[in-house]
Amino acid sequence: MPKVEVAPPASLHVIGPVGEPTDGAFHLFLAAMTIVVAVASFAVWTPFGVVATGLLTAVLAIAVPPALPAVILCAFLFQNLVVAWFTPFVPDDGTFDALRGANFVILMTTFSLFVLAAFPSRVRAMAGLRPWLFMTFILCLVIGFYLLLGAVRGEPKDAIVYFRNTITPVACFHIALVAATLYRVDLRLPMVCLCVVAIAYGYLEQVFRMDFLGLFHGDLYVQRGLKAQIEAGVWEKTMRETGFVLRGLEDTMTATFFNTALFADALPRIFRNAGPNFHPISYAYALSLSSAWLLFRGHRMLPLAAFPLLLLIGSKGAAFLLCVALASRLLWRASSPRLTFAVVLLLASVWTLAATIYGARHGDYHVLGFFAGIRDFLGNPLGQGLGIGGNLSSDSANLDWNRAQGEGISAVPVESAVGVMLSQMGIGSFAFFGFLAGIIVSARRRLTETGEPDFLFAFVAVVTICANAVLQEEAFYAPLALGFCLLLVGVSFGTHIRAQQPT
Repeated sequence: MPKVEVAPPASLHVIGPVGEPTDGAFHLFLAAMTIVVAVASFAVWTPFGVVATGLLTAVLAIAVPPALPAVILCAFLFQNLVVAWFTPFVPDDGTFDALRGANFVILMTTFSLFVLAAFPSRVRAMAGLRPWLFMTFILCLVIGFYLLLGAVRGEPKDAIVYFRNTITPVACFHIALVAATLYRVDLRLPMVCLCVVAIAYGYLEQVFRMDFLGLFHGDLYVQRGLKAQIEAGVWEKTMRETGFVLRGLEDTMTATFFNTALFADALPRIFRNAGPNFHPISYAYALSLSSAWLLFRGHRMLPLAAFPLLLLIGSKGAAFLLCVALASRLLWRASSPRLTFAVVLLLASVWTLAATIYGARHGDYHVLGFFAGIRDFLGNPLGQGLGIGGNLSSDSANLDWNRAQGEGISAVPVESAVGVMLSQMGIGSFAFFGFLAGIIVSARRRLTETGEPDFLFAFVAVVTICANAVLQEEAFYAPLALGFCLLLVGVSFGTHIRAQQPT
């Protein structure tokens, strides 16, 4: 169990002792080694990988607990890059899928240990920490109940997938909060390095494409996914619905500009970056959140360099987040805090309302899936259970979108995190929504009291991700979206609580 470090409180801007940048570099080194060892151990044998990764993470949590937030960030962003290296040596598809679960073992091992670290009397005595611990524990119980309900009523594998997606942001927040409350956690160097590497990777991938991916077997990684999609009939269905004919591997990574039909006839298809995690929307959120976090800390060049990549990836939600961050930063300097908060909330509301109205008129899949979630919630307020409905469930494999567009609603909730959560967790989803609302309110209060830009980031990021979640399933369920966001927010909150403790 992580030990409690007795040390003077730290400010938000100088979380670690001045003159010790080597801590951040050391944490990055530990993160890289952890990911390589974890994936390699899974490649040997899946049960061995689970045990070895869990033990290695436990050792780090006990010996170097302040490093765990950086380890988790790196695991989310770069794990699949390491998995790509092993692709030629892992012929079995089941083992290949297991390799991609290494980061979840790292996350849940860390979460379990930091849950135990929250029980000692010294930790529970911290008044600023107690409400958040209570909320995360209650959320875990609620999510656990709907995991059991989904496993009994539906497919257990689907229930486990959505348990992972739902518990991840809660675990990220708890880990970061407790770690930063008990120890000095400095993410400045790790965040700069992660952002630089992610941006450099994006430009190399955009320019050299499959030649670049071929350097580390990334093309074989993409080919694995293509094989599964072809066997499932995804591209045959796409050809019937849109007329797009798959000609090669690179075609799977192309899309219309900004990934919308508005530009299908006016502009040619573009190469859509997938990033080191091999998922375009998750990669876009990683770029957007890291750029916004650095923007609030005075960095300008990295957000500027990241923005063209966001346009090429075409994730409207991630690009919107960075735009709101820029607008709020300018407003915060030039106007009152109250106006800044109001503008952020107004932008998020208008964004969601406009997208919903436009999508309803044009039969957009995201809106049809959102409406399905509301329908299911009204029909069964208790909830269906995790894994019943959603993009990653078995229910979505054979959706008839032509029929859905004709009826104005899809058969099952998909493409909307809010809709899927309302359907799966019913009234239990309001515990999750209330948790996020509590973070927003707390960030606003702490920003007003301290003026620290970390809390402006927390307010903007959580508000915009919640707005995106209405019509985007990845906003809540992709680890590099809400999970990444709450890891950064948890560090800020925990550091603030630590600074308030008497020496």
